[in-house]
Amino acid sequence: MNVLHLVQHFKIGGLEKMAVTLMQKSQFADSSVVVSLEGTLDEAVEGWPQLASFEGRLICLNKPAKFDMNTVNKLTEVIKKFNIDVIHSHHIGPMLYASMACIRNRRVKHVSTIHDAWYLKSFKQRLITKVLNKLTKISWVADAQVVANDFYNETAIQTDKTILNGIDFKQFVCGDEPNARKELHLPQDINLIGCSARLEPGKGHFALLRILNSLPIYTELVFAGSGSLHTELLDYATKLGIKDRVHFLGNVQNMPLFYSAINVMCLYSQREGLPLSILESMACGKSIVATDVGGIKEVLTSEQGVLVKPGDEVGLKKALIEAIYIKHGECIRQHVFSIASATKMSAEYDHFYNVITS
Repeated sequence: MNVLHLVQHFKIGGLEKMAVTLMQKSQFADSSVVVSLEGTLDEAVEGWPQLASFEGRLICLNKPAKFDMNTVNKLTEVIKKFNIDVIHSHHIGPMLYASMACIRNRRVKHVSTIHDAWYLKSFKQRLITKVLNKLTKISWVADAQVVANDFYNETAIQTDKTILNGIDFKQFVCGDEPNARKELHLPQDINLIGCSARLEPGKGHFALLRILNSLPIYTELVFAGSGSLHTELLDYATKLGIKDRVHFLGNVQNMPLFYSAINVMCLYSQREGLPLSILESMACGKSIVATDVGGIKEVLTSEQGVLVKPGDEVGLKKALIEAIYIKHGECIRQHVFSIASATKMSAEYDHFYNVITS
């Protein structure tokens, strides 16, 4: 079977990593391709060097900013060239282009994973989703049960299946903290609170900066990721007088090294589906502080971390102090190992592909 994974871009994020992992772990890995609507191949590899290993199975369509029929034509040509049986779209933009391509080729089956449902608060996005669902046959998969429920509440469309995100447990392991900190040029003998998220609105970076002064002086922040807010966040840290206690690492290619270096992983997002960063850090034995949004509560218990209500910065401060003293290591890893394996995730998707094409 030939599978095409379609994403919006190749900036490193949860759904992009999931698509790449599916292509690697699937039984159909050798006959799969991964395609981004935006950007060029050179840009993709520059920002995410590991993608270079995929050679001819990585394709960038370089779509302009607005809707573009020529991009539909390009995608249709890729489907023909690789004799694609299943196109697997990730999120609203790729879902739109995949649906347009499938209208031209009814033989191709379309699977779309819903990574979160916040975008459906927009009437336009709800309308697009409902119309395309009627015009084409889309097999919907949610990455968490709460996402499936939210999707139904907004669209009245029942998902076909829920498949939890999974990670590669051979890659994400409990590492050596002192050596990881040394390699990343981070201080030893203090508590490091890490946040692995793009520096974009809605990810909670400003809140973490605001509460840092109220945390013990031997606590510092480490941000892994790049984005449009970098300069603004740096200026804000300077204004608060905490610049020396905040470490901006930019895009980190070796994420297990990052998780090994920190004490607590914090994702204080306004919205999420089931973020891979939570699963990855748990696989590295780290405790979690996260906003109670999306599917996080489906994988996190009080033994691995603390959930905080959105907008509760007082609760965030208390949760971070509490999480530092939660037992770390193999006990956290074993919990996430039982529910979020990339091998299991890929096997479930492979079975799903077989069912819809049979």
